[in-house]
Amino acid sequence: MLKDPVCGMEVDAKTAAGKSEYLGITYYFCSNGCKKAFDKEPQKYVGKVEDSHSAHHH
Repeated sequence: MLKDPVCGMEVDAKTAAGKSEYLGITYYFCSNGCKKAFDKEPQKYVGKVEDSHSAHHH
Protein backbone atom coordinates (compact mmCIF):
# COMPACT_ATOMS: atom_id res chain seq x y z
CA MET A 1 0.00 0.00 0.00
CA LEU A 2 1.10 3.55 -0.74
CA LYS A 3 0.13 6.83 0.87
CA ASP A 4 -1.81 9.52 -0.93
CA PRO A 5 0.52 12.53 -0.50
CA VAL A 6 -2.41 14.95 -0.22
CA CYS A 7 -4.68 13.35 2.39
CA GLY A 8 -2.42 10.61 3.78
CA MET A 9 -4.90 7.83 3.02
CA GLU A 10 -3.51 4.42 2.06
CA VAL A 11 -3.92 3.73 -1.66
CA ASP A 12 -3.38 0.57 -3.69
CA ALA A 13 -1.45 1.37 -6.88
CA LYS A 14 -3.72 -1.01 -8.85
CA THR A 15 -6.97 0.66 -7.78
CA ALA A 16 -5.83 4.27 -7.29
CA ALA A 17 -8.15 6.96 -8.68
CA GLY A 18 -5.20 8.65 -10.32
CA LYS A 19 -1.45 9.03 -10.44
CA SER A 20 1.04 11.79 -11.19
CA GLU A 21 4.76 11.86 -11.70
CA TYR A 22 6.87 14.53 -10.07
CA LEU A 23 10.69 14.66 -10.02
CA GLY A 24 10.83 11.11 -11.34
CA ILE A 25 8.60 9.66 -8.60
CA THR A 26 5.07 8.39 -9.22
CA TYR A 27 2.45 9.36 -6.64
CA TYR A 28 -0.94 7.66 -6.34
CA PHE A 29 -4.21 9.24 -5.21
CA CYS A 30 -7.42 8.09 -3.54
CA SER A 31 -9.52 10.55 -5.56
CA ASN A 32 -9.41 12.92 -8.50
CA GLY A 33 -9.66 15.83 -6.05
CA CYS A 34 -6.40 14.82 -4.36
CA LYS A 35 -4.72 14.37 -7.75
CA LYS A 36 -5.85 17.86 -8.87
CA ALA A 37 -4.59 19.42 -5.64
CA PHE A 38 -1.22 17.68 -6.07
CA ASP A 39 -0.91 18.65 -9.75
CA LYS A 40 -1.57 22.28 -8.84
CA GLU A 41 1.12 22.49 -6.11
CA PRO A 42 3.21 19.30 -6.03
CA GLN A 43 6.04 20.83 -3.97
CA LYS A 44 3.56 21.56 -1.16
CA TYR A 45 2.78 17.83 -0.76
CA VAL A 46 6.12 16.25 -1.64
CA GLY A 47 7.71 17.90 1.41
CA LYS A 48 5.08 16.31 3.68
CA VAL A 49 5.70 12.85 2.25
CA GLU A 50 9.49 13.12 2.58
CA ASP A 51 9.20 14.32 6.19
CA SER A 52 7.18 11.26 7.19
CA HIS A 53 9.77 8.93 5.65
CA SER A 54 12.89 10.36 7.27
CA ALA A 55 13.46 8.27 10.37
CA HIS A 56 16.62 9.91 11.69
CA HIS A 57 17.87 13.47 11.83
CA HIS A 58 21.59 13.93 12.50
